[in-house]
Amino acid sequence: MVDQSIIDGFIRAQAPVVPATIAAVRQRLRELALLRASHIVLVGSGTSLNALMVAKPALEAGGAFVEVLNPGAFLQREPVLGRKALVVALSQTGTSETTVAAVRRAQDNGRTCVTITAEADSPIGQVATAKVVMPIGPEPVGPKTKGYGGSLAALAELAAALAGHAGQDVTELEIAALIDAATPPALALAAELDETDGLLFTGEGRHFGTALEASLKLAEMTGVPAAAFPTEEAMHGRLHGLTGRSLCVMIAADAAERRLAAHAAGVMVSLDVRILILNLTAEPTPFDWLRLDRLAAPYDALAAILPVQRLAQAMAARRGIPPHLMRFPGLSKKLGIKIDRLP
Repeated sequence: MVDQSIIDGFIRAQAPVVPATIAAVRQRLRELALLRASHIVLVGSGTSLNALMVAKPALEAGGAFVEVLNPGAFLQREPVLGRKALVVALSQTGTSETTVAAVRRAQDNGRTCVTITAEADSPIGQVATAKVVMPIGPEPVGPKTKGYGGSLAALAELAAALAGHAGQDVTELEIAALIDAATPPALALAAELDETDGLLFTGEGRHFGTALEASLKLAEMTGVPAAAFPTEEAMHGRLHGLTGRSLCVMIAADAAERRLAAHAAGVMVSLDVRILILNLTAEPTPFDWLRLDRLAAPYDALAAILPVQRLAQAMAARRGIPPHLMRFPGLSKKLGIKIDRLP
């Protein structure tokens, strides 16, 4: 039997973690009393980068020019940033080598830099002068799930605080119900994908970040090739790379996106290529994988990722891969992208 209990626990932990993070981050941001910025630079990698992509439109709604950069790109771009730019760095474990370097550089050059992390005593926590700590507890595995949920909550509060108000509340019971609703369809779909040769995820706006996170979870846990594109961009050539063994999942968050996804699914089914819709709207389509319209934005992004977390967990287990270890255990350390905190 493959041990799934660790990832299962982290996925389920999002139910208490998200409301706890909302409360803690809301209070901390009051203490920091950040001023509204006209230019915001969001810095992170991996799951953190994906969460920042989801948060970008909400931060833009306040009128700011918002950039999302991985830390390597930030280190190159930092010298030409305006002096008033607000830098927000997100690193859940606080051990991403280049994100730590980015925070150090921003602070050394006198920029306003807010660092969001789940571990106050991590390398990034020790460097940061203005930090926001998410109360999510340790998550010492590569494929982050509860850390992603907590990051979405922290960034939603940041966007609200910069706009001058408190963010939206969501309860533990609401999230637990979503996890329960997402699990059976995810397990059923996993049983149909034992021979899959790849998955493609699409989404528009903030849900392009959701699609990126979905492809990351599948690749990390299962080793199955996975990619993500904005929906319209995916329809410009990428669907030609799919086969009868592939699967495309299109995230639809409004009526226009739902119609586009249903049209694409109808075209591709005639070519023996399968498209399923992760439908976040109130109206069903014949191609829905599941429909989750219980949470409004920004927490529809959490609703959208929960079934994919479950799908990745189940697919990994069916392949004999412990989901928390990933296909190549220890690869991040070998690649030198994480700071080794062990003696």
